[in-house]
Amino acid sequence: MGKFKKMLAFLLALALALPLQGCGYRELYERLLIHGIGVDLAEDGFLVTVRSSISPEDEGEEYFRCEGRSVLEALTNLSLSTGREPFYSHNYLVVFGESCARQGLDKCLDFFVRYYNTRPAVQMYMAEGKAEDILSYEEDGKLLKMSQLQQLGDSGQVNGKALGAEILDFVNGVKREGSSPVLPVLRAGEEGVEVVSTAYFDGYQLKGALDPRQTRGYLAAKGQLEKGEAVVTGGFGMATLSLSRSKGKITAQVQDGRPAFTISIQAQADISAVSGGQSQVPPSAYPQIEQAAAQLLQNEAASALSQAVLRDHCDIFGFGNLLYRHYPAYWRTASPGWAAAMGDCLYNVEVSVQVLRL
Repeated sequence: MGKFKKMLAFLLALALALPLQGCGYRELYERLLIHGIGVDLAEDGFLVTVRSSISPEDEGEEYFRCEGRSVLEALTNLSLSTGREPFYSHNYLVVFGESCARQGLDKCLDFFVRYYNTRPAVQMYMAEGKAEDILSYEEDGKLLKMSQLQQLGDSGQVNGKALGAEILDFVNGVKREGSSPVLPVLRAGEEGVEVVSTAYFDGYQLKGALDPRQTRGYLAAKGQLEKGEAVVTGGFGMATLSLSRSKGKITAQVQDGRPAFTISIQAQADISAVSGGQSQVPPSAYPQIEQAAAQLLQNEAASALSQAVLRDHCDIFGFGNLLYRHYPAYWRTASPGWAAAMGDCLYNVEVSVQVLRL
């Protein structure tokens, strides 16, 4: 028994000593602590822009540009100008330029999913134009922090007109039967960096984009609309509503070989402001306001459906996935030609809004 304990102690000591050997281990100050990555097409491969912390103790950030025939080669080339090895565990986000999205993100996305040193559960964006413009953006002479840019993916929880997506969300959207992935789109302008639309894809290739109002309709249909302001008009004047507690559900039926889908949306709202300086909203106005708000959300959801699904044949709502799960026999026959078959399906959008009485 004594020999066994000695052997066990020896093995434990050996295991602890191994990581300290010269097997390529580097201290943090010897590494490039990456906070953000932008990818654009270049003449012979990719232009990659990188934001990194100046040091583990410093909150400031540095900006670098590098090129390579692949994304990984470009990132590895950073060591030529920095003398440091890229370290990805601190990364907040990845931004792909519009040129990459139009060519197909499969040509530059695989590294972020496959490479052992990256984290696929990070925010993913598409840039309206170049990703380099987003990563190099400055406010008051200072680079915009990547932590601030990361928060834009969560802005939809407040305004209801933007969505957030991680790399894994996008890849799963591509791989999932009967669905198309979506991404928030960033624009760098005079007012700052903002989310301006929602891009949707056919596989890995960009097909179009929803404007903020269409995005709200899409989020409501998917049950992802948390908050937001809606302005409605009618015989009651103009009212600004604060939406909350939205619920969205999509159901499918196959009748006589023809799929029919119903999008059901329910939402609550508070009246936050009314025109005309009214101190109270008359009880007779509430049904009109509810009807106007329901019509607004219905139009926005129907517009997103009409553009992305019927015009551009991208199943962002996951109609095909519903058939795959609930009508597998039908889906086996319909899936090869689903992009065209979506135009022959029946769609119904039902919306109800309850305005809370005061």
